[in-house]
Amino acid sequence: MDYSQLVFALKSGDMKTANRLIGEATLILRKYLISKVNATPNDADDAIQQMFEYVIPKIISDDITNPTGILSYMLKAARHSYYKILRDFDLDKFDELEEQLVTEADQAWKLMDEEQASLLMRCIESLRNGYREFASFIFSYPGANTEDIAENFGLTPANAWTRKHRVLKKITDCVNLQA
Repeated sequence: MDYSQLVFALKSGDMKTANRLIGEATLILRKYLISKVNATPNDADDAIQQMFEYVIPKIISDDITNPTGILSYMLKAARHSYYKILRDFDLDKFDELEEQLVTEADQAWKLMDEEQASLLMRCIESLRNGYREFASFIFSYPGANTEDIAENFGLTPANAWTRKHRVLKKITDCVNLQA
């Protein structure tokens, strides 16, 4: 499919067309990342989001010289974003986070009984490392706003908000399944 219209829609400010085409492209990109590079659905979503944060400004600033090749460009950029997510995955931090979650109790931990804390810990441990880091931050700083989270993780506020809510949804779903 030709996504050159996405380039023209973004440059002309036609957000209705741009959003429709981005939605269509997202489905293709997600399927590609899951089937070709074995990304999990969540990692694929993160990689696609990072890719769009990179590609859209390039389109708007006329750095894209071949609009007919934009889908190929987005596929490559999404794949590279996914590899960057994998590269930034740091196993060494898991032990530190695990200790922090167990030893640095805050008000939320004090309100839970031992069984609930154990269930919550199992759910947090089942998250991939980046999400575990988010969960650790959220539970360590329950009053942190989106800007605080974005600054701590070097993300845009929109990306931080999305990731925070994904992490909380994953933990909630896990707890509900195991309860």
